[in-house]
Amino acid sequence: MDSPVTAALEVRSLSPALGAAIHGIDLRRDLSPATVQSLLAAWHAHLVLVFPGQELAEEDQIRVAEHFGEVQGRSRPESTRREAGRTKHPGVMLVSNIRENGEPIGSLPDGEMQFHSDMCYTENPVKGTFLYAIEVPAEGGDTLFLNMYSAYDALPEDMKARLAGRKALNSYSHGYSGATFRGDNKRLPEDRHFTHPVVRTHPATGRKALYVNRLMTMEIEGLAEAESTALLNQLFDHIEQPQFIYAHKWRPGDLLLWDNRCTLHARTDFSDRERRLLRRVVIKGDRPY
Repeated sequence: MDSPVTAALEVRSLSPALGAAIHGIDLRRDLSPATVQSLLAAWHAHLVLVFPGQELAEEDQIRVAEHFGEVQGRSRPESTRREAGRTKHPGVMLVSNIRENGEPIGSLPDGEMQFHSDMCYTENPVKGTFLYAIEVPAEGGDTLFLNMYSAYDALPEDMKARLAGRKALNSYSHGYSGATFRGDNKRLPEDRHFTHPVVRTHPATGRKALYVNRLMTMEIEGLAEAESTALLNQLFDHIEQPQFIYAHKWRPGDLLLWDNRCTLHARTDFSDRERRLLRRVVIKGDRPY
């Protein structure tokens, strides 16, 4: 490996909402401490970083991720089985619609996906996600990112006061199954749900961000079902306004890093006749507060 280098970074804003493209860096080379600090500062300022035109092996992606935190291994046995023989590192997951012998080679469902934050249904949701594009469809399969700082800041003061101190229940099964799991019919699998603040504080920036999402947030604790549902729908509609969103059109060689503590992301639909293959690495986070 080459000696660490201090890159002359060029940071280009991608939208008024969030996101920046990072140019002038080859992520196959190790990064100097000064470059890492510059990238951290850009990440905290823009929330989503895009590194276009990279040619990364699995070990390159892991090495880059380790500058931002500890890489988290695959959390579910079925993920480990699915990746067996296809990836070298236990922290690498494939996101794909490609099937071999009728079985998907990657994790996560095909097609469109609603806004969510990675692993918000666990006690310690991931801090950041690195996703690297290998094959992408000609149309669709875009990733939408949402600035949850801005969504919180734009709330009326009376709504901020109403949400202060509130917690919400997030469940992996909620969005994927379409079930509501309310009242006496609530059947939540162990380790697949957790309660977190509706408004969380970013540990690095100190800024407040909304921390609910349409795919996985089930209910706000302490409220009657009708009131909780109405309030969540109001928040979802507010959050998903276009002024808070950046839409990324993937190209092979794109590496994206997003901050799960202050963003949501979603995926647009794409044809199942086109191949989509991306490589995912996440870094460990702390319990939201």
